[in-house]
Amino acid sequence: MDFRFIKFSSKLFACICILLSCTNDQKSSLNDFQIVWATDYSENGLDFLLNTDTVYIYPDSTFVLKENMHFYALSEQEFSLAKDILKNYFSFYLYDREGTVKEEPFRLKKYFRQYVGYKKNDSLYIHVNLYTHFPTIPDPECLCTITPRRNVLIYKKNGGRNYGTAIIDMSKKMVVAFKLSNTDSHYRTGQYSEHESRIMFPSVK
Repeated sequence: MDFRFIKFSSKLFACICILLSCTNDQKSSLNDFQIVWATDYSENGLDFLLNTDTVYIYPDSTFVLKENMHFYALSEQEFSLAKDILKNYFSFYLYDREGTVKEEPFRLKKYFRQYVGYKKNDSLYIHVNLYTHFPTIPDPECLCTITPRRNVLIYKKNGGRNYGTAIIDMSKKMVVAFKLSNTDSHYRTGQYSEHESRIMFPSVK
């Protein structure tokens, strides 16, 4: 029997075990959140058009569009107009209200914005979801990060002014509704329930 071969095989087996152990240790986990903030991006990279005909949901599994709302794929021109309407609303109308908003939102440049078009009673509206940050999970296998799935609108019910919703009536070319999330003193940035985490990152165990 060739003892040199046995010695080499033993070392090779040990290396494979160590490699597999390291690989297992480096798998992504739902607990490995990293927070990305809108303030880290240029203002041109904050708007996201959600233009796939699918079911859009919040992290708590509730639907974004109700039964009487039907998804509508926005054109580039409609998307551009919606961005201008929202920017105009923040610049000239939102902060001039007296007593109608309990807590003022941040300036628009501090929010990511997700846009979903829909028809209601034959009128075109756009649901705009605003959020200051979102979670990512690092993936050591590809040296990249995993982001929430695209049909999930990033939102926390008790996240205060970190989250907001604007409704744009495209026929009137104006924001017809705006609200911030409720405020909860127990809210902590970057904390998500197991259910919310699995909705946002279904591929991560």
